[in-house]
Amino acid sequence: MLPESSCGLVETAHVARFLTGESAGQCGPCVRGLAAIAGALERAARLEGKDERARIRRWCAQVGGRGACHHPDGAVRFVASALDVFAAELDAHSAHRRCTRTGARVLRAPTRRT
Repeated sequence: MLPESSCGLVETAHVARFLTGESAGQCGPCVRGLAAIAGALERAARLEGKDERARIRRWCAQVGGRGACHHPDGAVRFVASALDVFAAELDAHSAHRRCTRTGARVLRAPTRRT
């Protein structure tokens, strides 16, 4: 569970980038698809650009079930769920250009594979 002060969109973007880095890099859905999804989430979290929910959902549908393994399937299920759960935060980020949360990021997934 995230603290009330944490932004679910920021946390989702961070985990999506982590999952992108955890890919074996053997197929297009992971290499290009997960990276594109993570990038769109990161832009939304930084209050950049427009609302890309429809594009992210379309990408999730295109990536799911097409990887060489099930890694992209789990990653896109996570993202699709987060889009539903954190819809109010996505609205605030895209429509109002502000984040309603003030807390620091709490999930400590590494940003790169070691």
